[in-house]
Amino acid sequence: MVVPLNVLVYSGPGVSSNSQTFLMRTLRQFLSHRYAIIPVDQTMLRTQPWETKAALFVMPGGRDLPYTVELNGDINRRIRQWVQNGGRYLGLCAGGYYGSGRCEFEPGTPIEIIGSRELAFFSGSCIGTAYPGYDYKSETGARAAEVTVDQSAFNVSQKLWKSDPSHVRIYYNGGGYFVPEESDTNVTVLVRYAPDVTNPHNRSQKVADAAAAISCKVGRGVAVLTGLHPEYAWSFLAPSSFVEPHNRQTVSLLRSHDAYRRRLFGAMLGHMKIDIDPDALDDSVDSGNQSRIPVRTPTFIVPARATGVAAVATTMYSLNGAATAKGNVSVAGVSDAILQDTIQDIHIINAATANGERRVPYEYQSTILQPAEIMPMSPSDRDDSVNANSNKDESREDAILVICTHESLPSTKETPRFDMKLAIKYMQEAKAHTMGSWLMYSEVTGSTQTFLEKNLRLQSLLPNGTVNVAAVQVSGRGRGRNVWISPVGCLQFSMLLRHPNLKQAPVVMLQYLFSLAAMEAIKGQPGYGGLPLRLKWPNDVYALYDSSSSSDTSGASSDEAGGPGYVKIGGLLVGSSYKASEFMLLFGFGISVANPLPTTSVNKLIREYNLRHGSALAPMTMEKTLALVTSKFEELYRQFLVHGFEPLLKLYYRNWLHTDQVVTLADKGFEKARVIGLCPNEGLLLVRSLLNPKVVYGLQPDGNSFDMMQGLISTKTN
Repeated sequence: MVVPLNVLVYSGPGVSSNSQTFLMRTLRQFLSHRYAIIPVDQTMLRTQPWETKAALFVMPGGRDLPYTVELNGDINRRIRQWVQNGGRYLGLCAGGYYGSGRCEFEPGTPIEIIGSRELAFFSGSCIGTAYPGYDYKSETGARAAEVTVDQSAFNVSQKLWKSDPSHVRIYYNGGGYFVPEESDTNVTVLVRYAPDVTNPHNRSQKVADAAAAISCKVGRGVAVLTGLHPEYAWSFLAPSSFVEPHNRQTVSLLRSHDAYRRRLFGAMLGHMKIDIDPDALDDSVDSGNQSRIPVRTPTFIVPARATGVAAVATTMYSLNGAATAKGNVSVAGVSDAILQDTIQDIHIINAATANGERRVPYEYQSTILQPAEIMPMSPSDRDDSVNANSNKDESREDAILVICTHESLPSTKETPRFDMKLAIKYMQEAKAHTMGSWLMYSEVTGSTQTFLEKNLRLQSLLPNGTVNVAAVQVSGRGRGRNVWISPVGCLQFSMLLRHPNLKQAPVVMLQYLFSLAAMEAIKGQPGYGGLPLRLKWPNDVYALYDSSSSSDTSGASSDEAGGPGYVKIGGLLVGSSYKASEFMLLFGFGISVANPLPTTSVNKLIREYNLRHGSALAPMTMEKTLALVTSKFEELYRQFLVHGFEPLLKLYYRNWLHTDQVVTLADKGFEKARVIGLCPNEGLLLVRSLLNPKVVYGLQPDGNSFDMMQGLISTKTN
């Protein structure tokens, strides 16, 4: 069972920067609870095996013609075949033109574009613009188009629509209408324009019942094409950009219909069997903040396993001493200092005053961590046919580091998703010293890995074994170009390790050691050994999950549900640098402990195990899991420093998925080979050729991509 979790958004030449930005915000609002929203360009689509992990492919608005230049041929063939095999395509405005059999855009004008299109999910023509006056560089042709929504055509629960009217207003700018061939029975009209649409071949001719959004059956898949922009919220737009008589009221009309727009967009996703976050449809959602990106919070740091007054005092003194710039002493009476680091200004304050009272008032936090306002883009930003993959650089956002003692830790009212006192209790009980020596925690952060990896001065001041934990990561990172989905209930942390350059303990093996430690930390608890958890090469955690016997199928869409299979619930990212015969390593680890989405979780496995075996295993908590993982890693690391990884191979093989697995080597002419083991010194995956058993290949963990479900190994490209 493969559970695709990636939503791919094309970001290559032709994409409008507005369309790209607004689409990403709205997709995060609807889908970030389960899916990774990933911008992809033509190079990635051409070189990467993206198909098995993609749940949805989205083509934004922009210029259709550059799409054909970059994607015609092999990429279009792969996209179409993927949809035929069950994939989903959403084409918005230019993406709607591009998904049609023929594009007829502004015929007889200087910006005319007419021609056939390769994808042809819709065999007919997309003809535009539906309304005259389109201009690439302004909002001249934009309007709040009145459309009629056929709610019954979407095949979604009627509860989604609440009591929405069928006539609604949606942002429109340059889209077309869809004219099907008479013999085409695979097309369903979802939305129609009002009768004021005119034929661009003859503007005096009205077009009755013009289709504004359609659904097309494509093999086992589906494509939804629209000439509208239902991903545009009113709050994304600058009212001063709408000055024409026909569009002066555009923003106010869109604002009054915003709840209907959100439910229309949700229905389009639901129609394609994409799981949406119900909160995105809630009328209480503040439509002025459609990004739904959580507001960042302070990072608290406290000695956890660190012992000795001198060691603790030295770290506190170093952190305070490095912050020399003047801070915002006028904000809520808080006296702070700023550590001006590589990518952030870090405000360092102490958690308590002399009388023990907390001195991190909310007014201070909100002032320092105030997110940049979502400013509507100016008309000049609209004409952007360059690669829109350049997202806003938020690296200089200020951060707050609050130095705590055990007596001045935040209460669970301030950190409701993680109890720091309880975490310290478990960490001290779990008998370790270095790993987890200091504990850092944020309710919301950008990325635990980036915060330590890029802020080099802070990194140098932190003790060995420091762990940085967050409940929510706005910009979680995975290996390569992957995005790590980090819903609430997922334990996600980064750990700092200074590792000596030892021949008997090669640094390349530490990624295997950490993932093995995480596995053994959970399964090594009394009674938990039967949990169906395994390691996938090189360092992912997978779970055997049977959706057909589960109490629900939230871990897979309806197309994938219905049988046992392995799904990913955890993974490791390792960053490293080398100086003065020492490696500086950052282990970024995440595992689904309590969150059933996007696949399944440790606690769901425990619950299912208890039902099958009549046992009463207790669920895991984030705090205890952190203590167990860091403690087990220290235990194995001590052995590794002396004896290397070879004595641990037997334990590793007991936990991995690949014993005797037959794989296909894409870069060896699709030669078949059988997995025979792991090289304990170089970290290579060893496979023996089935064609010539005397030949053994060694595969690099960071140089190859392993699609386990397809048994395919291919060279990764950046």
